[in-house]
Amino acid sequence: MLSRRLLVAGGLSVPVAASAQSSWPTRPIRVVLPGPAGGVIDVAARAISEAMLADLGQPLVIDPRPGGNGVVAGSLVSGSPPDGHTLLMTVTGHVALPFLMKVPFDVMADFTPVAMVGVSSAIVCVHPSVPVKSLDDLVAHARSKPGKVNYLNPGNGTGGHLIPEQLKIAHGIEMTSISYRGLPPGILDLLGGRIELGVVSSSLILHHVKAGSVRAIAIVGRDRIADIPDIATMAQQGFGSMEVRSGLPIYGPKNLPATIVARLNLAVARALAEPEVQRRLATAHIDASPMTPGMLETELRREHQQLGKLIGDLGIKADGG
Repeated sequence: MLSRRLLVAGGLSVPVAASAQSSWPTRPIRVVLPGPAGGVIDVAARAISEAMLADLGQPLVIDPRPGGNGVVAGSLVSGSPPDGHTLLMTVTGHVALPFLMKVPFDVMADFTPVAMVGVSSAIVCVHPSVPVKSLDDLVAHARSKPGKVNYLNPGNGTGGHLIPEQLKIAHGIEMTSISYRGLPPGILDLLGGRIELGVVSSSLILHHVKAGSVRAIAIVGRDRIADIPDIATMAQQGFGSMEVRSGLPIYGPKNLPATIVARLNLAVARALAEPEVQRRLATAHIDASPMTPGMLETELRREHQQLGKLIGDLGIKADGG
């Protein structure tokens, strides 16, 4: 899945960025999100927005447009003029959409990779009424109750979808996907015990874990989380091959001029170097991961191929089941 390399973008972007037309941007820059307000993409977008305003001289207007597994947001951006005033900030699962459903755009050809903001961690958690404390426990529990363990699916192709599906196939268990328009509404049902399992962004669920409203059973990420040090990572529990971490890339429409791409990439890299931005991202359990546009394009093409193979191997359909 997504590479954990931290790639410095700024130095390679400066020469091209310097030639960008001084007239851009001429108005606020709309950043369309496929998830709801308060979700991890929204948190990351707002973390960099103030620093980018200072750099570009125009504000970033954050525009959450959840729905259709990202198709609503993707359609808005792919159909926008390539003038640098409309961007898409999404998750790397965007590149998996054509393997799951018919989409009205080409996820690779109809978008221009601009910058990578970071890679988020997540927590595999259950409602406290579920008698499990580890992934092995979860597998045993699901096997004892075929089809009766429901999991939170925040969008097809996301880690929250693919990790439970891999568990199902690898261990011959039955769990039911319950689809939501992003994580926040699904979390409410997880807290209320209406669903049993979720793979949820750390920034959105950690305080509920600490309060005892949900129980963490594994960390999706390289390291344990300091606030809950007793919870082992998926790899430490022997499930590392099923880990899917979520990157947070920024795209523009196709044919976005290289000068604007470079200027945006530099602004993101500068924002990610700001201590306050780093603090806000770290609080949200997002590892800042700047990349040049070329490096990002290579990474996304690799992810496109890997996720396509994974989804094909698992036989996952558009409904998540």
